[in-house]
Amino acid sequence: MKKLTRTDVACRLAVPTHFFRGLLLPRFNGTSHFVDLKFKYKNQKMEFRCTKRKTGEYDKPVLTKGWLHFVRRERLKVGDKITLLQEEDQDARTQFTIKVQKKIRLLGKDIWTDVL
Repeated sequence: MKKLTRTDVACRLAVPTHFFRGLLLPRFNGTSHFVDLKFKYKNQKMEFRCTKRKTGEYDKPVLTKGWLHFVRRERLKVGDKITLLQEEDQDARTQFTIKVQKKIRLLGKDIWTDVL
């Protein structure tokens, strides 16, 4: 789970390193510094481009192409939470699933709720 930052909702999603190393890094071929990934969200298919640095000690993976359109469409804000899961769906031809949580205030208490 990742709490969205200002950069995540205004520019690009910084991919958590543990998710990148475990699931995404093996999808990069040789010297390629990007890979297009298929995601599913609320039974919708979408594609995001994951890029990493070409050189340097740290990969710094980010989701770029398609990400900001998703942010605007779903009205994501700083502080919202997302979860990226590996979930192969052969019928939908997707590789990953995104889950979104938003905070609501109910009876004076903050409650996190899944966006359905």
